[in-house]
Amino acid sequence: MSYELIGALRERYLTTAYTFTATAAKPYQGPPGKKGLVRDIIASVTTTLVGTTSVPEVRVGTAASDNSFARFLLGTTAILGYVGPAAFRARSLCQNAPLRFGNFPTALNDFANHIFLEGNNTLGTASLPGTANGQTFVFLPADTPFFITITAAVGAPAGVVDTTVDIDWF
Repeated sequence: MSYELIGALRERYLTTAYTFTATAAKPYQGPPGKKGLVRDIIASVTTTLVGTTSVPEVRVGTAASDNSFARFLLGTTAILGYVGPAAFRARSLCQNAPLRFGNFPTALNDFANHIFLEGNNTLGTASLPGTANGQTFVFLPADTPFFITITAAVGAPAGVVDTTVDIDWF
């Protein structure tokens, strides 16, 4: 089954001028009776992101600590944050990612768990379709709260970013 924009309502969730010194989570709920797919996460970095042990991240899940629906680690490696000023679009980074086949959910695993859009699997790692932990689309359930969490890096966290999360509701 293909999930295209036909009949979908796209909502954009914004967080502006977030300073990565602490983790912040905000609950939301989609339109009544509709399930959703996280289509994109955009990070507009205004001040370089820093973390000596891990980079900051944006995640969408059932709770503040969860990334069931999407995850975007904001760096070029697990410990090197994105340099600003610049904008980084998760979907664009994934388009030519290894392990992307047809309707297989968009993911980029150039370093562990870098980007997952349109769902995640229980292990948080990408794998080929048909394998034991192959990814499938994971929808935000209808009429159920979800969280967008902006997580600070570990080890001397710093940086400022505007984030955008695009969700299609069906």
